[in-house]
Amino acid sequence: MVTNVLIALVAVYGLMDLIYTFTGVYARFGLLYPAAHGFLNILLFMALSFIWSKERWAVWLFLGIASVQVLVDFFVGRPIGIQLILFIPAIYFLIRQKK
Repeated sequence: MVTNVLIALVAVYGLMDLIYTFTGVYARFGLLYPAAHGFLNILLFMALSFIWSKERWAVWLFLGIASVQVLVDFFVGRPIGIQLILFIPAIYFLIRQKK
């Protein structure tokens, strides 16, 4: 139950972030940043769908995507505070996977 709620919340976050990517706000970070950010959001949706179907490797994919998003934001000079929120469900998914 909690897993489904977290997946839904992260999916809504990812959808809003993906829409925000195409508004042109990220243009000041370079030409490749919006493309990389959009690609990582699409991979995030893929990881969430596999977590929902209880694939064990998808948790590690989700954690990797969250880490790469933070690294990309750090290297282009964008504040990384909001991206750190993704680590909360990632830690929950990791703990839940161990059971």
